[in-house]
Amino acid sequence: MKTINKYIYKELIAPFFFGVAAFTGIFIGTDLIFELTEYYTEWGVEVFTLIRLFFLSLPEIIVLTFPMASLLGTIMAYNRLSGDSEITAMRAGGISIISLVLPALIMGLVTSGVTVAISEFLVPNANYQAEQIMYQARHGEQRPETQYDLFLTPMDSSTRRPDYMLYAHSFNGESGMMKDVVVQSFEDGSPDSVLEAERAEWLRDGWHFYDGTVYFLDRNNRQPALEFSSYRSREEIHSPAQAGSLGKNIDEMNVRELSKQIALKEEQGRAAYEERVELHHRFSIPLASFIFALLAAPLGIKPQRSAGSATGFGISIIIIFIYYVLMTVGDALGSQGTIQPWLGAWLQNIVIFIVGVGLLIKTARQ
Repeated sequence: MKTINKYIYKELIAPFFFGVAAFTGIFIGTDLIFELTEYYTEWGVEVFTLIRLFFLSLPEIIVLTFPMASLLGTIMAYNRLSGDSEITAMRAGGISIISLVLPALIMGLVTSGVTVAISEFLVPNANYQAEQIMYQARHGEQRPETQYDLFLTPMDSSTRRPDYMLYAHSFNGESGMMKDVVVQSFEDGSPDSVLEAERAEWLRDGWHFYDGTVYFLDRNNRQPALEFSSYRSREEIHSPAQAGSLGKNIDEMNVRELSKQIALKEEQGRAAYEERVELHHRFSIPLASFIFALLAAPLGIKPQRSAGSATGFGISIIIIFIYYVLMTVGDALGSQGTIQPWLGAWLQNIVIFIVGVGLLIKTARQ
């Protein structure tokens, strides 16, 4: 049995890497090359920078091509075994369909794990660096860390009323500085005081405000209570790292940062449907390698004398098209809150998984 498993693994590896090369080439030839050419002709980006952009784009492409390669490799491998009647001989020797398919499922699961690791540890940083380079190419300067018109309104989870409201005309997450700041505090859900300051700085013990005024509020009056040159806020205002994450692109975050972003947005009383869909995509898209292997194995086992690489490639393209149509629909519905974000992100995997299990059961009974 171990000998047969090793034999099937060897059959799977070559077409898998063929699929990686083929689909990566398609992505590069139909998208990336045109982008790099545009940067060269319109923005005058140096060749060395273009090469760097090329390699920074590869991790995100690989995350997409690994599942496709798993699909194509599995179909081609089992088509070859079936076409040469080796599947028939193995089954005649008492080997079950489940045992024959198991190597493909294990390889798909391992590929999914590798893809999750690439998506988590390589893609966010590569996207961030690529965005920095592209911004500098377009604008002639580095992408600024400063955000404008920062607005924070964390909600009390029990009362669903604001803890405080903060507005800053400008905010720099790296330096921990805010300018033209207004903080309105609440007591039992009612406005209690207003702080206005020219600037604020993040220190070890929290935010310190400079050159401003604090007003106490009641039903009838708005009177200055304190003018200050330096003042430590009594509110537990978000740190620069927390506030700065609100301005960061989703594709530049890892799972931990994205989870914090979701919690922060929802704490502000804002829906985070799109972020929740993206969080689930970090796992649903890599897991497609396993899902595709589950579907492709019974498809490849079916006897097809005329089967070859062209046939396998054609079947793969059709399945991939259906998969991404379902993913686009689920993404749109989940991002709008029409369906649960987790369902929007996993819809295509659920459908393909059900079809794959059905085909596997049907093939095993034949």
